Amino acid sequence: MPSNNARFIKNFGGDPEPLIMLGLFDAGATTAIKRGEMLELTGTGNTVWVPMDSDADLSSGYFAIANEEIKAGDRAGYYEIIVPREDDVFRFDIDTAAATALGTALYWSDSETLSASGSNILGDAAGQDHYPRKQGHLADDGSADAGTTIRSVATVDIVIQKSNSYLSQIVTA
Repeated sequence: MPSNNARFIKNFGGDPEPLIMLGLFDAGATTAIKRGEMLELTGTGNTVWVPMDSDADLSSGYFAIANEEIKAGDRAGYYEIIVPREDDVFRFDIDTAAATALGTALYWSDSETLSASGSNILGDAAGQDHYPRKQGHLADDGSADAGTTIRSVATVDIVIQKSNSYLSQIVTA
């Protein structure tokens, strides 16, 4: 089972914590929802949060991330969700390791991972931790060539596209 697959890393604006809200979940879910699992607001006429699946319409602004585990059989009610802001950076698993350049569009793969290709863009790569070190100026120093190869990684830092986040549904300004 997944555990905290989507992780809040930082906010470019300086907010130290993600935006936590309450979201409605149905009673008696047959599959537990883990903290960090990607969610969509589609259950029971777009009023209940469920694990994201292949028919998710990300452009609808019905995306959030579970901030706590909801066990199979839990009561219906409101549980914590993370509502991405446009300056929030999250770390997600990638379904197949990839050399992901800054700004690369990343797609939904399943409720736990992203992919470098697909049809549902979730966000754009925002991290450079897997880039080669800064290149030295050949005329100024004798440091070794840092190269241009971006390493393949199994996780990627991304910024969620503003139109995908549930925040776009509740903030109209």
